[in-house]
Amino acid sequence: MNFLEGQKLVKQKEYGKALNFFLNLQKEGIKNKDIYFYLGLIYSELNNFNKSILNYNEYLVNDPDSKSALFNLAIAKQSIGEISTAKNIYLKLIDLDTSNIRPYFALLMLDINFLTDEHYQYIAEVEKSGKISLYEKSLVYFILAKKEKKNKDYEKEINNLRNFNINSFNTNYAYNQSAQFYYNKIINNFYNKIQFINNKDAIKNEKYSPVFIIGLPRSGSTLLESILTSSDEGVKTCSESHVINMSILEQVGPKIYTKEFDSSKFIFEIDQLKLKNSILERYNNLNVTKKNSNIKFVDKSLENFFNIEIIIKIFPNARFLHTFRNPIDSVISIYQSMLPELAWTHSIKNILDYIDNYKQVINHFKIKYPEKIMDIDLQKFTHAAEETGNKIYEFCDLKWNEKYLEFYKRDDLYSKTISFNQIRQKISIYDLKKYEPYFGLLDEYKNKYKWIKNT
Repeated sequence: MNFLEGQKLVKQKEYGKALNFFLNLQKEGIKNKDIYFYLGLIYSELNNFNKSILNYNEYLVNDPDSKSALFNLAIAKQSIGEISTAKNIYLKLIDLDTSNIRPYFALLMLDINFLTDEHYQYIAEVEKSGKISLYEKSLVYFILAKKEKKNKDYEKEINNLRNFNINSFNTNYAYNQSAQFYYNKIINNFYNKIQFINNKDAIKNEKYSPVFIIGLPRSGSTLLESILTSSDEGVKTCSESHVINMSILEQVGPKIYTKEFDSSKFIFEIDQLKLKNSILERYNNLNVTKKNSNIKFVDKSLENFFNIEIIIKIFPNARFLHTFRNPIDSVISIYQSMLPELAWTHSIKNILDYIDNYKQVINHFKIKYPEKIMDIDLQKFTHAAEETGNKIYEFCDLKWNEKYLEFYKRDDLYSKTISFNQIRQKISIYDLKKYEPYFGLLDEYKNKYKWIKNT
């Protein structure tokens, strides 16, 4: 039996096709426990956690001590709010192998108080052994940073954060370098110079009314997503799918990632018809679109502020919710977070450069498309949640009900982001002093970025 085709589809994030592939293997009567593993993985990516859990449990019947299956099962459990069950699975993984760093990190993300002195001793022994990968080393430093934060030893916390981010960046060095190149040299310089071809043949998708949540990480995007998907109108989310970016890079990637690339001669050209077909196929694979009228869904890929022009070409009825907070708070919160897939988050300077570019780009599009973009200040939102929620729903052409502010009571509230614990609590008032101990990190940059001075 050849799993390569199915594995390739999973790697390419073609989850709809991958699901059909492995379900067909089941229908053919093929007996192989790995089918359950891949179905567990795919259903998790499609946010169908109950089916994901079912398949992982089936896999574990045949291999009860599988570390990868147990770990993925725990993630699915925590995603649906079964924190106690997830905790017990992580503890079992530690019992199976005290040198495996990932379960310690997972416990930390559930609740730092789940980590005991004995756990920290095991972590220290693993770090001293030198027999760990760069990725595992980054997790060690992240855990130690959170420990020092809890102890209010901010100097040690910052040193550990610095080591965490260095190792995290180097873990995927080639990918991170290429990502930085795309954001710094390509999209940041060409977001307002895109040329479209085949646009006459690309029928506009008037029946779609997607909502794109855009901005910076750690600015309330998961909160917004939870409130929108609480609607009685059944709004679905594909969360941080990066569909738009992937479809764009299908076209421009082969041009920019070559040794002969010359940015002075580059033309950011998009075949609109091909882009439309690619985007719709990806959304269909994520099961957020259906064949009916006035389709609404949420995409929380925050980097889409770069892609507003492109998105409006494909979805003329699109709306953009721009969520933001105090920019200095954003810098520090991002630096303190585990965001390994975002290349620009691993140094203060890169974060500042990215935010500087973001401010320029979002201001450009707010002037060009004022009726398409709604600003949502996280601080103001937490102080006037009902009023703001009502305005958000009106902007998105949805019917508001104050019960949506009780999203945390939902049985189907799922999240795989680092905010999964926060969204199961009431909306808390913004803490203006939370990041004061870290303001010194920005002292050397105050003269370079005016928005730091003016904050």
